[in-house]
Amino acid sequence: MERRFPLMEIGIETAGRLLAGLAGNHRVETLELLHGGHINTNYAVCLGDRRRLRLRIYVQGEAGFEKEIGALRALSETVAVPRVLLAASRPDVFPYPFAVLEWIDGLSLDEALAVAPEATAQIGEQIAVTLLGIEKQQLALQSFPPFLDYIDACLFERGAARRLGPETASRVWGLAGEHGDALERLRRQRGDVLVHGDFHGENIIVRKDPSAWRVAGILDWEWAHDGCYLCDLGSLLRNGGPLAGELQRGLQAGLRRAGAPPPDDWIMAARIWDLAALCEKLTGPSDRGEVTRRTIKIIERCLHDYAR
Repeated sequence: MERRFPLMEIGIETAGRLLAGLAGNHRVETLELLHGGHINTNYAVCLGDRRRLRLRIYVQGEAGFEKEIGALRALSETVAVPRVLLAASRPDVFPYPFAVLEWIDGLSLDEALAVAPEATAQIGEQIAVTLLGIEKQQLALQSFPPFLDYIDACLFERGAARRLGPETASRVWGLAGEHGDALERLRRQRGDVLVHGDFHGENIIVRKDPSAWRVAGILDWEWAHDGCYLCDLGSLLRNGGPLAGELQRGLQAGLRRAGAPPPDDWIMAARIWDLAALCEKLTGPSDRGEVTRRTIKIIERCLHDYAR
């Protein structure tokens, strides 16, 4: 099973009951299950007054619900995030916490790069500006552990080494150990900042205005934490592909233009830092099918590029 938590399938009647606290005509006309993500369940909802909204069911429980709703409310005036229209945890009404969020029109980053590859660098510049805006926010979230400690826990305590096999796990540990001190120095130079924690193509919504593309919204904040700025850059660069170079150039140009130039070896540093998130994906009691296979391939590509 690729998902960490099963999809929570509901019907229009249940959706209408959850949306009963909304103002206006909250009669549910259509309900579409969205298949992105691997933890919570999301629906696109169209109401009787033609509003389109996102119904988000937090099947992982209270902790992720409270963190994300708190982050969205705190960031609503300063970062492009969906507004929280309704949020409730009512075990007597529904077994999981849920929220009704503003629907943000646009394309995911992955979709936008597929339809407008010529705009990759320009979109990258806009994403860089958005990342710097996120960094400036202060939410007092839990701080990410030291890089090597986290890799160690994921590999040898939480089971990622079993998924990788002994040889690959040893190479990951060796690469992490070789660069761990340098990565922590980069972290200290910038200080811990707000990190989205799951900053990839599905969670970045972009939209083309008459003159240019811009970031319309950043979704899914349940992995947010205080930590190293390299984390979000690493997950953004994770999948490579033919447009990777253009995206990297755009990101670098945007960071420089905003007065926050990255270090010379920022691509390597970000990709190696991303090993922490990739190893975390391999923890847990069960194989996650294509997610596990794809994660291992990304780790192997990083080892090919940077391990001795």
